[in-house]
Amino acid sequence: MPDKKYDAVIVGGGHHANILACYLAKAGLKTAMFERWHEMGGGACGEELPLPGYIMNTCAQWTRFYTHPAYTEFSLRDYGLVYAFPEYNEAWAFPDGRYILGKAIYAVTDKLTGKAKFSSENAQDLVNQIAQFSKHDAGVAEDIIERYRNRWKTAFAKFRFSGPDDWGDGKDPLEELLDDPKYGIDPKLIDMTIGEQAVALWESPEMQTFYMRCHMTSHGLYPSEKCGIMWYIHVLALMLSMEPGAVAVGGTHSITHALLKAFEDLGGEFFVLHEVEKILVENGTAKGIRLKDGSEIKADIVISDLSINLALDMLGKEHVPDDIWMKAQKLLEKPVHMNDTGYERTSIFWGALAMMEPPAFTCHKDMHLAARLYFGEEAAEYFLSGQYQREIWETGTSSKVYLAVASADHAYDPSRCPPGRYTQMIEEFVWPWRNWPELKWLSMNKIVPARWLKEWARYAPNMTMENLIEAYVGTPDHILNRNPCAHGGGWGALDVTPERCGRLRPFVGVHNYRLPAKNYYLCSHAAHSAHGIGRGSSYNCYRAIAKDLNLKYTPRGI
Repeated sequence: MPDKKYDAVIVGGGHHANILACYLAKAGLKTAMFERWHEMGGGACGEELPLPGYIMNTCAQWTRFYTHPAYTEFSLRDYGLVYAFPEYNEAWAFPDGRYILGKAIYAVTDKLTGKAKFSSENAQDLVNQIAQFSKHDAGVAEDIIERYRNRWKTAFAKFRFSGPDDWGDGKDPLEELLDDPKYGIDPKLIDMTIGEQAVALWESPEMQTFYMRCHMTSHGLYPSEKCGIMWYIHVLALMLSMEPGAVAVGGTHSITHALLKAFEDLGGEFFVLHEVEKILVENGTAKGIRLKDGSEIKADIVISDLSINLALDMLGKEHVPDDIWMKAQKLLEKPVHMNDTGYERTSIFWGALAMMEPPAFTCHKDMHLAARLYFGEEAAEYFLSGQYQREIWETGTSSKVYLAVASADHAYDPSRCPPGRYTQMIEEFVWPWRNWPELKWLSMNKIVPARWLKEWARYAPNMTMENLIEAYVGTPDHILNRNPCAHGGGWGALDVTPERCGRLRPFVGVHNYRLPAKNYYLCSHAAHSAHGIGRGSSYNCYRAIAKDLNLKYTPRGI
């Protein structure tokens, strides 16, 4: 049973709660987390799917948590969080046999810590591969690599682990890049849509297609939308294999296990199947929580690891200024236009396939060892014209199949599947959850795998239904049933259009990790620096709390 009084309580047990809890406990605060579900970790999860003996990451696949300050700060490797680093990183296979198969330009030199060093050899190899499509594009890639190496990499990390308190009225670390004529970013590019950027940057339709599809995996935004500086850098770094791919041994839940062990060793407590119903407020100050069973827990500070809407709902409309309440409610409105912002962008089919044998690609024998692989035909105009997006938002799926696949896990982590068997993780974008009834979503587990394998067989002929042992297809309906923060059934939980990024996230008034009641904070990816395992939201939230409460413990930086 939980105690009746803590220094700090965290509502929700997602990965940001787990991170923040460790920082609070290390600062000497008696801390407890309360989670409604039977498991901790939120999106940092792995389950035995599609069959016993197979491990599927049901939300986050491509994690690099070893780059988070918490990894070293709390010795998470000693608690079982171990990463393996594939030889190949980002890849694209075209049906005519051409391909891009990148090796990390910042190549890992220490397999224990993930320490990496710039590799001019890997950089040149990637540039040479791009030259098969266009010499112009090869030159663009070379220029971007140089900019990333000299300025972007450092600025991006600083942006990720800092916040509005650090920036004040000045420019944030990424905005400063717009003023650097040598290694910065042309402001005109940032004012473009993703599709316009694709045309401005790349000459070949192959690279344009690659660029636009990569954006969707990172944040769900379509070519007709603007992405802002953060995602511009992030996507270019990924598609050009700037940072090494990584496989969390044992699945993404290893992150959760390690954080919880560290937290408990620091004296922390967590409680599953303990749903929070209300934030207790006295004279405008958060004083604790009331659980759904009626019991009350007192605390000096309360932190929410939930969506902004749920965080405010638990506070109560009576404690929220009208303008803030209305801004939050607007996020829940059903979109009229497919580019209206809210909770709709990251709706996907997320599948796990248990296979008899790995894909045998005809373009390159090692293609299945890429950490992240895309395949599809060159169809830049299909994306640029908006047809791809319209088909998804009008019918549910696109007529042309563009998959992102994690094929390499079994090669670097034998625990993912039984000996002699293989597992593949697949992502494909679909329309929002609200557009199909539950039975229609449930039927996708029988329909979608055949669609995927029919396309996959164009590149690896052995990827047939005969090779398939079993499939599990997660849908927006699964996501919403699992996580009430995912209001539109998307894994992102809140869109990341430019008006929802940086000091504007989730919106002005609650953009600095502080919620309307005093001593009530937001640490989830609804705050800056947005969704993704290992973002800086909880790290930055701790720093805001430490500033307000004058805590002496300062977290280790990047």
